[in-house]
Amino acid sequence: MKKSAAFALLALSLLPGCEEASAVEDAAASTRFEPPYRVDEQDPSRLIVRRDLAMRLVTAPAESSSVASDLIGFGHLEFAPGAAYSVKAPFDGFVEKVHVDVDDLADVGTLLATLRSPELATIRADLSKLAVKIRAESLNVKRLEPLVVDGTVAERELVEARARLDAARSEEAGLRAALKAAGVNGGKSDVLHLRSTLRGKVLSRNISPGERVSAESGPLFTIGDPDQLVVRASFPERDSLLLREGARCSFAVHSLSGRVHQGTITRIVRSVDPKTRATEAICETDGPVERLSAQMVARVTVEVVSEERTIIPRSALLLRRDDPVVFLELEPGVVERRVVRPGMQIGDRVQILEGIARGDRVVVEGAVLLDGELDVLL
Repeated sequence: MKKSAAFALLALSLLPGCEEASAVEDAAASTRFEPPYRVDEQDPSRLIVRRDLAMRLVTAPAESSSVASDLIGFGHLEFAPGAAYSVKAPFDGFVEKVHVDVDDLADVGTLLATLRSPELATIRADLSKLAVKIRAESLNVKRLEPLVVDGTVAERELVEARARLDAARSEEAGLRAALKAAGVNGGKSDVLHLRSTLRGKVLSRNISPGERVSAESGPLFTIGDPDQLVVRASFPERDSLLLREGARCSFAVHSLSGRVHQGTITRIVRSVDPKTRATEAICETDGPVERLSAQMVARVTVEVVSEERTIIPRSALLLRRDDPVVFLELEPGVVERRVVRPGMQIGDRVQILEGIARGDRVVVEGAVLLDGELDVLL
């Protein structure tokens, strides 16, 4: 009996301590499983953030401004439209002499090569024959005209003579047009002089004396104006809508110590390359550039400015299920989740077209801790 009483007294003495330990565990469990926020019963749009999380939220005010940013693209230098051309052989022939070499400067009319062409000799001989025929038919028409008037000759003879004259003149005009298109003026032999038609530098030479050439041989020379270079650059697909013709651009060629050259965007190719997912733009230099050559690799920077809109830091825009959202700070520790309509992303900021206004404070750091369904949108 004495032992039972002792055990009973010991149990009674330990009971308050157990109750205190249980209360501590319950409080810890309650703290451990407290949700990140609770909905304000009086206003369901207000979310009261758990105190430890509220201290980790960083906010910033929404602004209203046009956003300036730089778009970066990479490309290469090439000749501006019309600044480079190829010289081909207009007729079959043999190369007698080549007068220029690669990197030589050629002015308008510079002699590039001398060819001998039997085809050209035939055309020139035909022209001489036609000249004789035209003179003869002209005299014949003049002789027949008064005879037809006085009835000595039938009018049919005059009509036939005029037809032969017109045919000879048409044939002559056709041959002269062919020579003009080929850049051949005058001459009576088989000698053909190839000359440059625009100022430029000889970029390539593909013939040597003694070779046979024809119109199907391909370019004999390629000539380009080194003062008329542009940059064709590729930009990521996401930047295609931000590019504007007339925007200022600059480019640097790293092989030449990265010197920066200024220019203007003159053309934008809106179609997107299916392989690189990039769009192209042409940056035209402000004036002649020194030491630059076609095919050099360049880094292009384009200045873009958006329309004046409400803007927020990019980190404030999140995705909840299928909706883009931001968290507005109503007061310390109290936020509101707001669905918005984003616009263009420029640099580290993004436009908001609907949902918030200038001056609203948005959560820019820590918002993903409030909801397990949140994800970074941009």
